[in-house]
Formats: sequence, structure tokens, C-alpha cells
Amino acid sequence: MRLKHGLVGACIMFLGVSLAAPAFGHGLASAQQVRALSSGATVRLDPSDSSPVIANMAAGATLDWIGESGSYHIVSVPGQPGQDDLIGYVLASEVEVVGGVAGGARPAATGSVIPDIYTQYDRSKARRSSGRKRSIWGGTAAIVAIATTQVLFAAADEDAYADSASHQSAVDRHSRAGTVRNVFTLAGTGLLTWGAADFFLARRDMGTMEGELPTLTDAPLEEQYGDASTRRASGKRKFLWGTIMAGGSYATVKWLPWLGVPDRADYDMEWEYLSAVHRRNRTETANTWLIGVGSVLGVWGAVDWVLGSRKMYEIEAISRVTALPAPQRSNVAGAGPDLFVRRAAGRTEIGLVWSR
Repeated sequence: MRLKHGLVGACIMFLGVSLAAPAFGHGLASAQQVRALSSGATVRLDPSDSSPVIANMAAGATLDWIGESGSYHIVSVPGQPGQDDLIGYVLASEVEVVGGVAGGARPAATGSVIPDIYTQYDRSKARRSSGRKRSIWGGTAAIVAIATTQVLFAAADEDAYADSASHQSAVDRHSRAGTVRNVFTLAGTGLLTWGAADFFLARRDMGTMEGELPTLTDAPLEEQYGDASTRRASGKRKFLWGTIMAGGSYATVKWLPWLGVPDRADYDMEWEYLSAVHRRNRTETANTWLIGVGSVLGVWGAVDWVLGSRKMYEIEAISRVTALPAPQRSNVAGAGPDLFVRRAAGRTEIGLVWSR
């Protein structure tokens, strides 16, 4: 009887240890930290050498480890009393990972693995960009095909031609152009639909991942500045070409006599006059298309120009503030300001903290 109870107890202890081991293992794995190898390890706001420094680590100091971003470790920096902890980045060469898995490192994955959230975010971002480009190209192809057929190949009434053979030739050209137009319109519409689907699906995935890890949207200031500069330059070009397109079309139709409204007295034959009227109608159609497209392009360019410039000014202001020397502490009444730079809700906050 004693032997039976002893076997039952041993089985219970074995099962208890077996079930508790994963729980203890998870607790250890989640307690990983980074330890500074030497004094002066800097924790930055973004994974970039030029990003503002939010903390300095003394030799042997530790911070909670969150993840990796390229050559940087993502760490949690304790905030001021009553404030949330900050997310920072420290170079992997300046620290070592301790705690959790034996040896201070995570187990290496072998074979095919699911990409981390940063890789997934970059893929979704590239997919969104390619979807936008396909949508633009597809819509442009369809619009150009329709406009070209209406402007260049539209057939007039039979009275506008010298004979029936000329009229039939114009009708045949319009029919062939209509076939080509249908092909380009269908292809452009398909490309537009494909691009729009990729754009919206990728944007949805990016929004989901940004909700899980807000620091995904915190690109280095240099990258943000480069993107803003590119957007401003692109906006200038679009605004210039849109203005030239709309203004040039209007001026050409208004000032070129050959494209003006025909006068019956200037023509000997009735069909010549009707042909000139048909030419004028096609010119007005082309003018409407060019002014419309040019206006849209100009407004688009103006918006990109303004938003890109404003973003550049904001980043330049941040760089000027962070480049200022730290204010000296005043010992009068034991108070003095401290300059801080931190991330909160996806925004960069800069200000002074007065300690007492």
C-alpha cells in the first residue's frame, strides 16, 4: 500500500514539473536584458547614428530587451515618475544580451521561418507603393486611349468630305482606332484594379502592424527628410508640367488662327467649311482634356510641394533644437531645466523639464 502511494506521488510530481517547466521557461525568456559592455553606450530615439540621444548607459548597466532592428537592439528606457517608459535603440556592438536563454542569445532559427514584423512592414510598404504606381499607369493608359480616339480619329458627317471614299476611309480609321482603344482601356482598367487592390490591402496590413508596434512608423529623421525633399521636388515638377499643359493648350487654341472658329466666307466649298468645323470641334475636345488633366496635375503638385516643404521645415527645426547645447543646471533654489526629446503616440516631443 505504501509503495502504491509512493508511485502515485512520484507521477504527480513528474507531471507537475513537466507542466511547470514551460511556464518557468517563458518567464526567463521574457526577462532578457541588454548590458552595456563599456561606459558611454548611447540609447537613441531612432535606429540611426544621427538620431537624438535619450539615455546613456554606464558600464554594466542593464535595460529591458524588446527586439532587434538591423544593427540595433530595441530597449525599454524607464521614464520620469508618472510617465510611460520610452522605446530606444542601442547599437548591438555596444551591449550584450543577458538573461533568458542560456548564453544570452535567442535560439537561431533554421530552415524557412516567418519574417519578423519589420520585414513584413517593409514588404507591405513596398506593395503599397507598387500598387499606387500600377493604379496611376493603368488609369493613365485608359484615359489616353479614350482621349486619343475622340480627338484624333473621330469621323465627321459625310458632308464634311470631298467624296464618299474619303468618308468611308475616315470611318474605317475610327473603327480600327476604336478596337485599339478597347484593348488599352481594358488593360488599363485591369491594371488600375490590381494596383488599387494591392494599395488598400497593403495599407490595411500596415495599419494593423502599426497598432501592434507604433515604433514602426518612426523612421530615422534623415530618411524622413529625404522623403520630404523628394516629395517637394516631385510636387514642383508636377505643378510645372500641369501649368504648362493647361496654359499651353488654352493659349494654342485661342491664338492659333488655323484652329479658330471657321468663317463660311473663307471657304469656296461647303465640304471644306464643314471639315474646318469638325477640326474645330476636335480641337475644343482636346483642349478640354488637356486643361482638365493639367489642372489635376497642377493641384496634385501644389499639394505635394506644400506638404513636403512643411515636413522639411519641421525636421529642420527638430535638428536645430537637438543641436543646441544642453542648458546648464541652476543651483538657485535647487531648480533647473532639463532638455528632453522623446517619442509619444508616434510624435516627437521636445521640451524642458524643471526639477525641484
